[in-house]
Amino acid sequence: MRAVARWWLGRRVRGVLSAALVLVLAGAGVVGYRLMGFGGGHSCAPPLELRLLTDPDLEPTVRAAADAYLTSGANTTGHGCRRTGITVYGAGASSTVTALRQQTDAWQEPREEDTNPQRDIGPQPDVWIPASITDVARVTTEQTDRTFAELRPDTEPFVYSPVVLAAPQNIAGAALGERVGLPLSRLIANLKQQDRTAGVLRADPEVTDSALLATIGLYGGGAADPRGAEQSVRPTGPPSPTAADLLCTLPGDRAADGRTAALVPEFLLRSGVGCARTTRVPRSAEYPVDVPALTPTFVRVRWEGGDRDETDREDAVRRFHQWLTGQDGLAAFTRAGFRSASGPGHPLLDAEHPGTGVLRDPSPLPGAAGQTAMDTVLERYRSANGPGRVLYLLDSSGSMNTRWPGPSGGPGILKQSLGGLGGQDEYGVWAVHGTTGDRRYETLLSFGPHRRGDAERVIDTRARVRDAEADPHAALLAALDDMARRGTDDERPQLIVFITDDEDDDRLAGKSLEQVLERAGTAKVPVDMVSLVSGGCDKGRPDARIADASHGRCLDASDDLGTGLHDEVARVGTGED
Repeated sequence: MRAVARWWLGRRVRGVLSAALVLVLAGAGVVGYRLMGFGGGHSCAPPLELRLLTDPDLEPTVRAAADAYLTSGANTTGHGCRRTGITVYGAGASSTVTALRQQTDAWQEPREEDTNPQRDIGPQPDVWIPASITDVARVTTEQTDRTFAELRPDTEPFVYSPVVLAAPQNIAGAALGERVGLPLSRLIANLKQQDRTAGVLRADPEVTDSALLATIGLYGGGAADPRGAEQSVRPTGPPSPTAADLLCTLPGDRAADGRTAALVPEFLLRSGVGCARTTRVPRSAEYPVDVPALTPTFVRVRWEGGDRDETDREDAVRRFHQWLTGQDGLAAFTRAGFRSASGPGHPLLDAEHPGTGVLRDPSPLPGAAGQTAMDTVLERYRSANGPGRVLYLLDSSGSMNTRWPGPSGGPGILKQSLGGLGGQDEYGVWAVHGTTGDRRYETLLSFGPHRRGDAERVIDTRARVRDAEADPHAALLAALDDMARRGTDDERPQLIVFITDDEDDDRLAGKSLEQVLERAGTAKVPVDMVSLVSGGCDKGRPDARIADASHGRCLDASDDLGTGLHDEVARVGTGED
C-alpha cells in the first residue's frame, strides 16, 4: 500500500507544486495574460482553486476536460478573467475509499506517521470523481467514526464504460455470440481453445476500480478459488498500476503480446495509451456479463471547517459540474471513447467512430457493481496476496554433488530467492533424499516465519549432499498434501519449489507421474520446478508437466535461475523487511 501511495505521490506533488507556483507568481505580479487572464484593462485576481481527486484510470481524461474548462466561456468573466483554477490528481482507488471512510480527521490534521492522507493521496478534494458510483456507498455505508467530510454525490453517473477482455485479434472470438453475453470464465476458456498458451493479465486492484471490477469476474461471483484465480493472472513482475500501463507493458515481448489478453476499460481501445500504437498487437473487445462496468460519478466533497469561502467554493463547484456534465464537458469523454450513462443500451458518445475492435452495440451490458461485491472481493484479493507460504524441496541426492557449491548451486539459488520473502511470510526447507522408509525427505528448516540471515545460516550449516538417491514422486506428493492442509482455513498464496538436477526422473514416470499430476491439479498449490540442467523444462518432460498441471512455472539452466526463482517467490511473499 505504501509503495502504491509513493508511486502516485510523485505525480500528485508535481501537480500541486505547479498550482502553488502559479499562485506565488500571481502574488508577485509576474504571471502574464495566459495564466492570470488579464483582459479589458482589468487586473485579474488569482482564481479560486478547486482540488479534484479521481481514479488513476480516469485521470488523463478528467485532466483534459478540466483543461478545456479553464479556458472556456463558462469559466471566464466579462472582463476575460478566469473564475476558477482546477488541480487534478489521481490516487489509488482503495486508498481513497479508506481515507474518505475512516481517515477524514487525519486528512485535515495528520497526527501520526502511518496515517497521513495528505501525503499518501493529496490535498483534501473539493470534487471526487470515482470510477464507480458504488464507491460512494462503500464510503458512506456503515461509517462508525465521526466524519469530517460530507459527500454530495450525483444520483447517477455521467458517463459509462464496460470493462472488457481485450484479446489479440488473431485469437479473439469472431462471431458476435463469442464476444457478448458470456461470463468471463467462458471467454477465457474460449481464448485458450484458440491458443493453449494464451494468458490473461489485469492491473493492480488496489489502485484502480477497473482492476477490482475485473477481479469480481475472475472470482466468479465468489465461486472461484481466489488463489487459483490469482495464479491464472500472475504477471512476470509486479502488477501494472493502471490499465494503460498494462497495455503499454505488453509490447515489450512481442510473442507474449500476441497471446495475452488484458482486462481493461473499453474506452482505452478507442483513445489509446501513451505507448507507440504501432508496436501493439491489434485487439478486440469481448464483453463479460459478470464484470461490472465503470460508472464515473461527480461527487462534491464538503469539509468541516472549510466555510471561510464556502459561498464562492460552492459556486465554483456548481459551475464546473454544470459544464462537465453538459455537452461541452462530455466532449473530452466522447473523444476518449466513453459511452452514455443514461442512453438506452449505453450507446457510444461518438457512435460514428467506435474505435478499432469495439462493438457499437454489445448488449447486454452489465451495470454498476454492488457494494458488498466490491468490498468482499477486495478482502479476498488481499487475503490471497497477503503473507505467503513457500515450501522448498532441495534435491540432496549424491548426483547433486557437482551442482551444489556456489551461488549457482542448489542451496545458493534457494538462498537468493529468500529476498522475495518477508518477516510475515512462512517457509520451510526439506532435503529430498532416500528411496525407502516412510519419509523420503528430512526437514532442514522448520516451517514458519524466519529472519533471512537466520534461515541462511541454517541452510549453510545443515544442507549437504547425501550418499543416496532421491524419490521426487514421494516427496512431491508429501509436499502437496502438507501445503493443502495448511491452506484449508485461509486464502493466503502458497508455493512449492523443487530444486533438482533431474537425475532421478525415472521415478517420475508412468503411474508415478500421473499420480503427481493428478494431485497437483487438485491441491491448488502451484509447483515451481527448478531444473539445474538444460532441457529440464522441454515440452513433455516431467518438470514441465508438473508445473503446467499445478499452474506453476518451470525454470531450467537456460534461464537465469537465481533471478527467475527470486521473482517467482516474490509474487507469493511480502518482500524483505
